[in-house]
Amino acid sequence: MKRTLTVILLFLLPVTAAAYPFMVGVRVSTPQIASISLSYRPATLWFIQAEPGVGGCKAALGIGGSWDYHFGIALKSSVLYTWGKTIGDVETRQTYAGGEGVIMVSGINLTFGLYGHIAGNDTEKDMLVSVGAGVGF
Repeated sequence: MKRTLTVILLFLLPVTAAAYPFMVGVRVSTPQIASISLSYRPATLWFIQAEPGVGGCKAALGIGGSWDYHFGIALKSSVLYTWGKTIGDVETRQTYAGGEGVIMVSGINLTFGLYGHIAGNDTEKDMLVSVGAGVGF
């Protein structure tokens, strides 16, 4: 399994560069556990992104840029819906809205986001912190 995942990750960077304005990435994050990000950049600075994962799905609209795929930054406005198994004290079938920041160095990205609870029956979890790391955009 580790070998398969390593091969997939190694092929993501060239595929992402060749498929511009469409980009693909793989991420490990809270509460989604593992996810694949699919991005479309119709213009230089902004993008649309869907990120289905084991513990939920994110939809985002953001602005950002990268310089020769060596360094990049982005800010995203996102909606997160949880399902399946999640990391942390997050129940399934909950909807959160918030923002996320991304820093990318040589194809490796780090994310940090804050989300507020907007729908679902979990009255105890008003805020959600999401952190993650991945490869690709």
